[in-house]
Amino acid sequence: MASKQCMPGVLRAFATILAIALAWPAAAAGLSYTTVYRDHAVPGTTPEAVWQYMVMHPIMDPDDGPALANITHEHTLTFTTATGGGACMVRDLSFTWHFVITLPKATDRARMSPATGSLWDEFLAKVTWHEMRRRAIFLDCGKAFVAAAAKITGPAGCEGVERKVRRFVDAQYDLCMKTQRDFGHEDSPLVAKLGLVTAAEAAMKAPAAH
Repeated sequence: MASKQCMPGVLRAFATILAIALAWPAAAAGLSYTTVYRDHAVPGTTPEAVWQYMVMHPIMDPDDGPALANITHEHTLTFTTATGGGACMVRDLSFTWHFVITLPKATDRARMSPATGSLWDEFLAKVTWHEMRRRAIFLDCGKAFVAAAAKITGPAGCEGVERKVRRFVDAQYDLCMKTQRDFGHEDSPLVAKLGLVTAAEAAMKAPAAH
């Protein structure tokens, strides 16, 4: 790995992204989350080698198929209901998101040339930011619907209130999924413009040396 003194600017930006992500509060008004990070090993020392490997051995997203990096998640919703003042109120509502973020890891990073290493670092910073942004979209969305769900009321006796809350959360969750997918469709094509990708594609198109 490069020493701190010669760390390229993109790596400093990458470190800042991670610092901000780790500093994000883990709970807010009934919303909490956990994040597990996993590596997807990528061998190779040239842009062409690492890019071809990632294309041929992608991370498989259960919802969206092949990916260079991805975020998967599950959630749990718990709450109780109680009658008070002639109406049913939601009590102790808690929504927890469990995220798994998988990022490519260059297993031969130390053997890359300085130029290739810089291209890889730029690529890694971009896909890391992309997955962190997806998580932030989920959390921002969740803060809104968790607060709204906690305010749902119903008739005394609470008949049908639990179903009402769960249907509301399910509908809002679907909207969150749409929002983060829309972001993905907008941002993902920018990866093709990164130096690592353009260098790899140029090498693959170049005529073979005789």
